[in-house]
Amino acid sequence: MRVLGISTSSNTGTDHESWGASATVLLTALHELQQRGYEVKCVNAAELHIVGNLSCYASGKEGCADPEAGPYRCWAHWNSLQDPDKYGGEDQMPVLYDGIAWADIVLVATSNRWGSHTAILQRVIERLNTLENRHTTYGEPNPFEGKRVGVIATGQHWLTQRVAAQLLETLGLMGFETGAFSVFTWQRLNDMRIEQAGPNRPKVEEYLQSPEGQHQLESFLDEVVG
Repeated sequence: MRVLGISTSSNTGTDHESWGASATVLLTALHELQQRGYEVKCVNAAELHIVGNLSCYASGKEGCADPEAGPYRCWAHWNSLQDPDKYGGEDQMPVLYDGIAWADIVLVATSNRWGSHTAILQRVIERLNTLENRHTTYGEPNPFEGKRVGVIATGQHWLTQRVAAQLLETLGLMGFETGAFSVFTWQRLNDMRIEQAGPNRPKVEEYLQSPEGQHQLESFLDEVVG
């Protein structure tokens, strides 16, 4: 079984030691699955140049998932190859398209940003539309069918569980297989008045080493892998 981890936090660096809380949980989860015998890969979406969604079918122009839109059937990607200067360079979303095609299980990790997921993850979700549209618009097999998904969401003090639940619902609507408890959430504080409490990474590492954290991680992974 193959597992793809996707980190979508902007709090990342060139090495894993500088990654934030959500990415730390993701790496811990992938390590645990690797220990169980799964083949794992991790993609840091913050390092990719992902062209914004072009709203193709909503604009009445080119259709989303049009077979004419290059090998990935995505106009945002194809157009960036034809005119990279216009799109800030060649689009790298195929790293995720290929990764999802490769994987049996996908783990998506995000930080909580004002009661929602990161802007990076939103851009990724919008660009996944071309895969979902192959089924809903063209009547082809859904590329997400049979692939299980889990969501990791961490935050300082606000609505982290709601963020994870909404993401899981969205990914389920796209076609991923979801379990009722395929989420791992961690929220550092309950007091919204505390903003500058220092980095979250040491605190989430402490939690992951606690009996409660270990139990939540194990339960989460057991649910995701089915």
